[in-house]
Amino acid sequence: MDSAVIDDRVQVTFFLITYNQEKYVREAIEGAFSQTYSPLEIVISDDCSTDGTFRIIEEMSAKYDGPHKVVVNRNSENLGLIGHINRINSLSSGELIVYAAGDDISLPYRTEKVVERYLASGRKASLIHSPVFLIDIAGNRSGMRLPPMVSRGLSLEEMAVSSALIIGATSAFTKRIEERFGPIRYDKCIEDLVMGFRSALTGGLEYIPEPLILYRHESGITARSDFRFQSCDDSVRREIRNQEIYLAVLSQRMDDLVRLGETGLLPLLQSRRRAALLRRKVWTRHYRFFRLASYAARRGLLVHFFKSVLREKKWRLFFPLKKLMHTRSVGQLISPTPG
Repeated sequence: MDSAVIDDRVQVTFFLITYNQEKYVREAIEGAFSQTYSPLEIVISDDCSTDGTFRIIEEMSAKYDGPHKVVVNRNSENLGLIGHINRINSLSSGELIVYAAGDDISLPYRTEKVVERYLASGRKASLIHSPVFLIDIAGNRSGMRLPPMVSRGLSLEEMAVSSALIIGATSAFTKRIEERFGPIRYDKCIEDLVMGFRSALTGGLEYIPEPLILYRHESGITARSDFRFQSCDDSVRREIRNQEIYLAVLSQRMDDLVRLGETGLLPLLQSRRRAALLRRKVWTRHYRFFRLASYAARRGLLVHFFKSVLREKKWRLFFPLKKLMHTRSVGQLISPTPG
């Protein structure tokens, strides 16, 4: 880092959030401790884990003798992801907060690169993000992933209704973003879908085109989310949960637009929310077919209704066949080689 950057001394908090990640948290903490930027406050905050995660946090923090200030927090009760995210500002002293997940590994120069980009923006950036190196559950690298908004080149209108924007595990943000919008109100939200849109809305979204973390994911054919479930009902519940997440995100984005007085995108979000509500009604099967059809017709959503019905029925019909084919594929992969 050059002398001009060093002299500016941005106060940074590296905020590592954990919950039941005893298998990976040691590597995540080592990544935090390895950061080359200084001065740096490291906050390791655990959401009342029920496994050995917090024991590892205490052990490693007690042994640490490096240059960074380390603060350990344990929530007295499980707040859930959004409740925990909403506590970040109050637990951090930094102007800039580098967010990290307890199962990923931050590369040593991550914070340094983030600060450089923050200063290059004239301290106007409210959120900075990057691509990631993918690693499997064993820690082996398996490629690189770009944020959806970068790979797809989304406009603000497309971002407003998108269910994929940034890779949240790479985000660093300023306290100003919560001060301007307030805490996230809907517990079922995914934080990066809210924070990414908030920053884009205010023109404060910055991108570093260099992977700065090792992002853990399940690799190979078994990673296909359609087949992580033992039954069709399990998969349908996942689909309904995803719809509830999307509804919560749309509601939060609408609140944020109103808070800023930016109402031009509201009709688009309201339309998408009505369609998402209808889709959830179809999948939950809590309403009779003709009642839902009438509901859809009154709202100009009849075509969307029939598409949702067909998708839901096709999914239930073909799930057993898909699962059988998947099981056979996995069996072939793990079968011993003859001879």
